[in-house]
Formats: sequence, structure tokens, C-alpha cells
Amino acid sequence: MISRDEMQQILEYTQAKGAGFSELFLEDRSDQEAQCEQQRIQGVKSLRTYGAGLRLLQGTEEIYTYSNDVSLKGLMTLADEALALLSDRSQSASRGKRLKSAVGVNPNPVRRKLNESGISKKIKIAKAAERIAMSAGVPLLTHRVTYSDTDQRVWIANSEGVLAEDRRVNTRARVYYTVGDEKGGLYEWADFVKPSGMEAWETDEWEIFIRERLRSSYVSLKAEPLNSGSMPVVLEAGDCGALWHECCGHTLEAAAIAAGSSDFIGKIGHQVASSKVTLIDDGTLPGLYGSSAFDDEGRLRQRNVLIEEGVLKNYLCDRRHGQMIGMESNGCGRRQDYTYAPTSRMSNTYLAPGTDDEEEMIRSLGEGLYVKRLGGGSGGQIFSLICREAYLIKNGQIDRPVRNCMLTGNGLEIMKKIDRVGSKIETEYGSFCGAASGLVNVTSFQPRVRIAEMVVGGEG
Repeated sequence: MISRDEMQQILEYTQAKGAGFSELFLEDRSDQEAQCEQQRIQGVKSLRTYGAGLRLLQGTEEIYTYSNDVSLKGLMTLADEALALLSDRSQSASRGKRLKSAVGVNPNPVRRKLNESGISKKIKIAKAAERIAMSAGVPLLTHRVTYSDTDQRVWIANSEGVLAEDRRVNTRARVYYTVGDEKGGLYEWADFVKPSGMEAWETDEWEIFIRERLRSSYVSLKAEPLNSGSMPVVLEAGDCGALWHECCGHTLEAAAIAAGSSDFIGKIGHQVASSKVTLIDDGTLPGLYGSSAFDDEGRLRQRNVLIEEGVLKNYLCDRRHGQMIGMESNGCGRRQDYTYAPTSRMSNTYLAPGTDDEEEMIRSLGEGLYVKRLGGGSGGQIFSLICREAYLIKNGQIDRPVRNCMLTGNGLEIMKKIDRVGSKIETEYGSFCGAASGLVNVTSFQPRVRIAEMVVGGEG
């Protein structure tokens, strides 16, 4: 990796040539993977990613170039390529500030290093995960497991004198499976992921997770189809918080505000949701997949209250899009790796606990839908979410399981129909969110929530 003095030299060169703002993002990342099927290891892969991206900003114009040649000569060539693409270099030349190391605290420190036991320990985990799936008491037509881990080190240096260094480590067991029998099957996959080293495998937490997910899938396979209609919906605590990621998270990102593709434009200070809704995005929470010491622009991560008691308070801002809408970055500039320029992204997005009784939410309904587990979805002004495990509510009680349910709606409208928020919050393990700056680690969680009325798509 190039030295601090060499980073300084590159940044000063771009400043002297007329760039308004210059930023280097350097990455050194190691990935390892072991695949297991029928208790046989199908392959082991190791990958080393090493490269750098250079970003130049002139007003709201952005130039981004990248290379896996991280020598001083290679990055100076990259700088010349980026400078040649700037449409306006009339700005007075400046020297830029001297780099000074930023101080941050890693919310997810590693206790046991990934290479502590070598690949043999990782192979044992993959085989054990498959055995757990096979012994879960659920009929399986297919099953395989992939163990994977990542150790990513990044350095961000910019012309304002910021030099931030961060390390992000995570481990994962992904189980691919088809539950079913001769009458039919259901294919799914499940991730047990921890932002930690090998200590992630010291408890039985991952075993419980795998068994529960297989049980949930089998319930859905045997469930009855649901007819489409409008009804009250109760969403369970935990990963049903994906609702917030899809119904408003993306449209609260500064990139969506700047592009004019959000219903929240010009609504700061306005009531946009039920008074029961306080929505927070926090990249500092220990033990969560979306956390880190710094964002990918070298800013300290922070807790951002987006909606407070129904009133819109803030957007998720990166540097460039924040500038476009007249707001400061608030630690939300994120990217997958050095081949992407950063943009505004979510991290750990959650609904704050309320005061409502969880059991009353169901007991007080004549009819409705209880959703225990959500699947994937799509966000935007109109969002949709797949229900992976859901049950009809009849006469104030959870009745039979139903399948093939889809929740859909407009975020602004749905948030105003939240009429209950429980007091007991649960987190989730985490997943990936894909957008303009690639895949980034996120979590989305909540207490139990009730929506007074929502469109539920079914089979008829």
C-alpha cells in the first residue's frame, strides 16, 4: 500500500491541477469460501482484492476512476486520467490540507482472527451446518452449505486533510435448501452472518437459526393460498423491519431526493407518518452487520433520526448528494468496494419501540394477516415485500398459515396507517442492499407493528 506521504502527493497534484475536491479510497480485502454438499467439500476458494479509486468533485460534477495498480506511478496516471475528464478546471489551484489521522472506534472488534485455525476449521463449520439442516426434522429434497468470510481493510484520504482507516470483518454460513416431498417443494436460502471473527461459531445460535428457518419454510410450503384483498397486517418483531428499508429507506436517501424521485422532497418538518413512528438509521451499533467506525467517505458513522413521532427530521446524506440538496454529510456515504464511487445508503435502519401491547394487536382484530417472516422486496415510491411465513388472523387469534402473499403500497400512505407499535424490539442478522454503489451490508429491524389496512396480494 502507498504511504501517507504518497497519498498526500497525489491529492496535492489533483488540487494543483484544478480539482475542487479530491479523495482516495484504498482497499485490501481477503475472502475465503468453502462449499459443502452431501458432506463433501465441493471446493475452497481464496480471493485477494487490492485496488484504489480516485474521486474528483467540481461542484456537483463527479469523476471516478479506479485501478488495481496502487503504486505511486499507477495512481498518478489515474489522477491524470480523472483530471482529463473534468469539464471545468478553471478553479484556482490549491494545495489541500495536510493529512491527519481520524480517530474512530470499531463497533465490531474481532476476538478470534479468521486465519486462527486455517481452512480446516471453516470446512468443519460448513459440514456441521449441513448436518444441522439434515437433522432439523424437515423433509429436504436438496441441501448444500457455503461458509464464507471477509476481511476488508480500507483507507480514505481526501484534500480536506482526512485520513481514515477502517477494518470490516464478517463470517457467514449460507444454507441453500429445498423443503418438500413427492407432492412438491419450496426452494430458499438462509444466511447466518456475524460481523465478527471465528467467535461467531462458539455458541449454538447458528444451529438454532438454521433449524428455525427450515421449519418456517416447511410451514409455508404446506400453507393454503390466500386471496388478494385489503386487511389489517401485523408484522412480527425482528427482520420484518425490512418494511422500513423498502417503504421509505431508499426514498430518504439524499440521492433519491436530489434526483427528484422521492415523496419526501421538501417535507422536513412535516408530518409524514403516524405519531407512533420514530425511524432511526444508526451505523454505530455494536454487533450489527451495517456498522463500522467510518463510512466510505472517511466520516464517522452516527445515529440519524430520520422520522420522529411521525415528523420528518432528516435525510441520509453522502457528501455529493448532500451538497446538491443543501445538507451536510451525516456519515451515510457507502460503497461495495474500490470500483464504486460512494453514494447515500442505509446501514442499520430500525423503528424505535413504542408502548403498545403486543398481544392486544392481534386480540383486538376480527380478521387480518399476521406476518412472521418477510422475504425480499423492492423499494421506491411504490414498494413490495414477499411474505415468507404468514398466518390468517380470525376472531382475535392466529389461525391457519397462508402462502404466496405480497405486501405492496405507497410508503407515505402506509406509514400513516401504523396504529400500534410494540415495546419489545428485536434485531436481525443482516443482509445485502444493492444500489448505485454496489452491495453494502445492512440490517432492518423493529418491534411488533400493526398497520390498520394494507393491500395484500394473493392468488386470486
